[in-house]
Amino acid sequence: MNAAAPTARARDFRLQLIVVLAALAAALLWFVAHKLHYLTDYSLGSYSDYFWPRRAGLIPHLVGGMVAISAGLAQIWLGLTHRVSALHRALGKIYGVGVLVGSFSGFYLALTIPAHLPYSIGLFMLNVAWVLTTGMALYAIRTRRIEQHREWMLRSYTVTFAFVTYRLLSDWLHRWIHVPEDAVADDIDTLMAWACWAVPLLLAEPLIQLRSMRRRVP
Repeated sequence: MNAAAPTARARDFRLQLIVVLAALAAALLWFVAHKLHYLTDYSLGSYSDYFWPRRAGLIPHLVGGMVAISAGLAQIWLGLTHRVSALHRALGKIYGVGVLVGSFSGFYLALTIPAHLPYSIGLFMLNVAWVLTTGMALYAIRTRRIEQHREWMLRSYTVTFAFVTYRLLSDWLHRWIHVPEDAVADDIDTLMAWACWAVPLLLAEPLIQLRSMRRRVP
C-alpha cells in the first residue's frame, strides 16, 4: 500500500495538471480569437486611433507574447512531469525569445501611452516583472539549480499569462461595473494594468512554496 501511494499521488497530480493546462489553453484560444484581427487586417479600422500610430510595437508584442504563452504551456507540462529532453530545451529557447521580443516591444508600448501615468506605469512594471522572472529562471538553469528553475518558470509563466488575464477580467468587469468611458484607459483598465500580473503572482507564490515544502518532507 505504501509503495502504491506515490504512484497514486503522481497520477492525481498529472490529472490536475492536465485540467489546469486545458483551462489555460482554452483561455489562450479565446484571447487569440479576439486579437487575431491585428495580424490579419492591417488597417486603421482594425487597430483604431489608439494603436495605429504604435502598430510597430504592437505586432511584435502580440507575436512574442503568444509564442511565449504557447511554448510555456508545453514547458510547464514537461518541466513538472520531469520530462527533460531536447524538446524541453528547444521550447525553453523559443519561450525566452518570445519573452524578449514581447517585453521589449511592451516597454515601448507602455512608454508611449498618452497622458495616463498610472496605467502606463502598471504596464511598464508588468514588463519589468516579465523580464526579471524569466531572467531568474534562465540564471537558475545555467547554474544547474533545477528546482529553483522550475519555481522561477512558474512565476515567469504567471506573468506571461497576464496577456490573457488582463483581457478576460477586463471584459468581465466591464460587463458588471459601469465606469466613465475613456478613449485610452478607464478605471478598470488602470486597475487591470496592475492586477493582471501582481495578483496572480501573489496567489501563485504560496502554491509554489507549498509544493517546495511538501517535496522536502521526508
